[in-house]
Amino acid sequence: MKDFMMLFRSEPNPNFEPTPDEIEAEIKLWMDWIGGIGAQGKLKNAGEALGFEGKTVHADGSITDGPFTETKEIVGGFTIVTAKDLEEAVALTKGCPALDNGGKVEVREVMPTGDIPND
Repeated sequence: MKDFMMLFRSEPNPNFEPTPDEIEAEIKLWMDWIGGIGAQGKLKNAGEALGFEGKTVHADGSITDGPFTETKEIVGGFTIVTAKDLEEAVALTKGCPALDNGGKVEVREVMPTGDIPND
């Protein structure tokens, strides 16, 4: 089995102002979907939602506002799952609430670190 990270991407919508009931319904959709993966024994880390504000540090030492100043997409969060291969990990995205709202799920293998010395 291998570990795979799912990155949830979407386009920011500055006009989106959900009601408390809409937020609660959205959270339930996510919890149900993640719970389904957990029920299969394939959830390694439920992950976290990510904030919209941040800084990007560039190789030249410059720092820019926002993690998404050069793109129209934001990474809204992540989850780590365990699967036998990439195809099985991709199949686990079925029913992801991000896809219901026009978002995307990027699935990438988490590379094993091996034995890294702790000098």
